Order: sequence, then C-alpha cells, then structure tokens
Amino acid sequence: MVTQAIDPPYVSDIDPFSHEAILDAIHHDSLLREAGPVVYLPQYDIWVVARHAEVQEVLRDWETYSSEGRPFYDPTSIRPEVLLTSDPPVHTRVRASIQRVLSGPAMRKMGEDFRGAAAALVEELLADGPVELDGYKDLSARYVLQVFPDMIGMPQEGRHFLTEFGDAVFQVFGPRNELWEKGVREGAEAIAYVERSCRRDALAPDGIGAAIYASADAGEITRLEAELLVKTLYSAGSDTTIFSITSLLKAMAEFPDQWDLLREDPSLARAAFEENLRFQTPARIGGRMTTRATELGGVRLPEGALVLVLQLPANRDPRRWEDPDRFDITRKSAGHVGLGYGIHACVGQAVARIEGVSLVAELARRVERIELLGPAAYKLNQGVHAIDRLPVRLTPA
Repeated sequence: MVTQAIDPPYVSDIDPFSHEAILDAIHHDSLLREAGPVVYLPQYDIWVVARHAEVQEVLRDWETYSSEGRPFYDPTSIRPEVLLTSDPPVHTRVRASIQRVLSGPAMRKMGEDFRGAAAALVEELLADGPVELDGYKDLSARYVLQVFPDMIGMPQEGRHFLTEFGDAVFQVFGPRNELWEKGVREGAEAIAYVERSCRRDALAPDGIGAAIYASADAGEITRLEAELLVKTLYSAGSDTTIFSITSLLKAMAEFPDQWDLLREDPSLARAAFEENLRFQTPARIGGRMTTRATELGGVRLPEGALVLVLQLPANRDPRRWEDPDRFDITRKSAGHVGLGYGIHACVGQAVARIEGVSLVAELARRVERIELLGPAAYKLNQGVHAIDRLPVRLTPA
C-alpha cells in the first residue's frame, strides 16, 4: 500500500534483496537506477533513489530526509543506534566528540602504525617469492583485524568475531527475511563478543575506545552514547575497509594497466582507493524518511515516505561519471558517495582511508603483478556489496 494517496510515476517489481540481486548487485541495482529518478517498490512500500544527483540530495538534506526513520528500521535490532539514526542536535554533539578523539596527532600516530604494519605483512607474505593466497582472508582481513582493533584498544583474542558481527549487522539493513534471521542467528556468538569487548574495562587505556569513554567522563556525551560509539566503530571501521581493499585487489588484477600506473607512482594510492570506492562501493544501501511532503527528481513524495538509498549504482551513474564502468585511478572521483555523504557520512572514513592507502601503497612498492586464480565469491548479505573469497597470486617486484 502506498504511504499516502499518491500515484507514483515510476513503479518496479524488482526485488533488490533477492539472492540474485545481492550476488550481482551492480547489474540489478543499475536496473532500478534506470527505471526512474525515484522508483516505488509496492512489495515493500518504499521509494528507491539510485541516481547520483538524487542520492546526494537525500543524503545532504537531513531536515527533509531524516535518519531517525528509514526502510526496515527496527530500534531493537543489533545495529548500534547512535550516529546513523540521529539527527542534529544529538548527532552534532556526538559526532563532535568522536572527531575530537580522532584528532590530528592521533591520526598521524595511526598513519605511522598502519604503514609499519603494512610493510611488515607484505614483507612476510613475499619472503619466499610469488605467493598464492586468498586476498580477502590472508591479506585484507588479516591486515585490518590487526591494525584496527589495536587502534581501538581491543584484546588480541577473538578479533575474528568482528567480521562475523559486521555480517550480522549488515544483514539487518534489509527486510526481515531468511537472510535477516540467519545473520542474527549465526552472528549470536559474535554479537555477545562485541557486547563484552566494547565495555570500558575490556579496552586498553591508551586506545581510541578509552578516549571515547573519557569524553563521557567530561560530559560531552553520555555513558550509553560512548558505548554505542565504540560499537559503531566496531561494526563500521573494519568490514567496509576489508571489503574495499579486497575489491581493489580484484580491480588491479582485472585492470593491469592501472596497476602499472600505481607502481610507477605509489603516491596515486589515495586516488586508487577513492576510485575503487566509487567503482565497487561496499556499503550498498542507506535509508531515510521524509519529514514533510516534498518533491525529488520530479516525483512527489508524501510525508513519512521511506526512502531506500542505493549508493552502489549512484557511483556508476552515467549522468555523473563519464564511462562509469571503467576503473581509472586518474579519474577525479570527488563527489562519490562510497562512504556516505553529508552530515551522516562515515564517521571512521579518515581511518578507513589511512588503512587502505597504507596497504595499497606498500603493495605497489613491493608487488610487480596481481593475478586472479579464480572467480571472486561474493557475500550473500543484504547491506553490502562484498567479496569474501578472492584467490590471487602476488609476484614480487
């Protein structure tokens, strides 16, 4: 049933949460993008935006498109509810606190640690010459699950639960179906681990997690908000970075001319990471709810309309990007929505960029060639476009 008595001009029966659509999201999400600027899905009673201009408008205008309501929103779910589902003034106060924690000196120290860890890992992997490995498990996840939890101040044991927790959290971004239920059920142990590990007494005193709790001591945020912020970093700060690095490895194997460009000039590592966020956006979906009747892309939306934001196809919108299906590290990719946009853009985006760029730059210095040894396997997950197996061969320079 339509939210109000409005006759939507663009209607589709495409299900973005079917198994087929999830596993081939670039293709299926583009079908929704080309179906219209704002497309109504009667099976879910939601409105979909997948074109770059409309996606940016929705993400920019928090007063019209509120984060405090969204498709499939369940306030009792396992998703950490603080920054993602709050608008100003609460959002402004809480985000300011985390930005103070991620200050210039902290970020510089982070960069040194991340670059050192990247150099040590690549040195170890290439010690005996060419190596065949899983780019997801043996390289991307291994690296991020070392440096990111160290930054937070997590204990060494149990860190593998972070990827399982992320899988469960991203499943509940979609409708409550068998994938939703499976994610919560199979992620139960990981959820319990994160509940324990985000408590103050479980964190090292010199990590970012402890600094967040110190913000609560100073009265900048509440104790509950501090705990939720740590959980938010747990769920957002590791998975999307792992996915981004893994898909970048795939792109560099498929576009060897771009790898050659990067090897010639490792300073292009940041540009390569940004282009990959556009090209293979890991955070597939977001959501908002209209606070008033409005018009978007020439389509009238009622107050209370639930808007599903598809970021993956927006970043390949031919209305915004020339030859969008081409991976090009010399492209000016500014304006992509790979890590969100507007006030609700990913709070850990600076950390993700340092992690990704540090490892990619080190690989560019040490690896002559990246070759695929088989097809990539994609996660059957409602919220992300992500590889969880990537057989590759790395040949040292």
